[in-house]
Amino acid sequence: MGGSSSGKKSFTHDQKLAFVDAANPHQWYYTAENLHMQALSLWQNRGQSLITMTKIGHAPVTWDETNRATFLLAAFAMENMLKAFLVYENPSFIADGYLKEITTHDLWKLANRSSLVPHKVRDRWVFEAFCGGNESWARYPCGRDADGIQPEGHFTEKLWKKYCAMMQTYKEKIQRLLAKGWNGPYGHYGKWTFTDF
Repeated sequence: MGGSSSGKKSFTHDQKLAFVDAANPHQWYYTAENLHMQALSLWQNRGQSLITMTKIGHAPVTWDETNRATFLLAAFAMENMLKAFLVYENPSFIADGYLKEITTHDLWKLANRSSLVPHKVRDRWVFEAFCGGNESWARYPCGRDADGIQPEGHFTEKLWKKYCAMMQTYKEKIQRLLAKGWNGPYGHYGKWTFTDF
């Protein structure tokens, strides 16, 4: 592995093939499903422990202790699912041994780049809700500066239900696509079978 004139690392052919295998659309889908299942588990256990913040002169604010973790898992699950669609339709995004064009965490930008993501304009508010939390209260205790301070938001029932419906729709579509097969860089081909238990 050496440098190139463009400043990007260069990889051997075997390294590039290994990267395609690690970053194929099924791997993104599988990661999305795993994160989604963990978010489901946390959501189902909400209400067991609450956090209440009190400040003099302000009304107390209470939220579920699993709120932040559930939100993050759901946001990362959605991000991985969107990247599954993008890699499926743009295999060049994982060529050359590194990710191209999909390194953002901005869900709306990712969704908007794909022609395969269903109902993305209608569901833009979901992407934006996750991005808002992901860039502030959900991931970090503070913003990048004093203007970015936000209290922990609530992962609402409305957002949760919409997120779950979207993930189910996306799961069904990406499984159909992967079952048809995928032609990746360097002659890589994959075709997957899905069985419900």
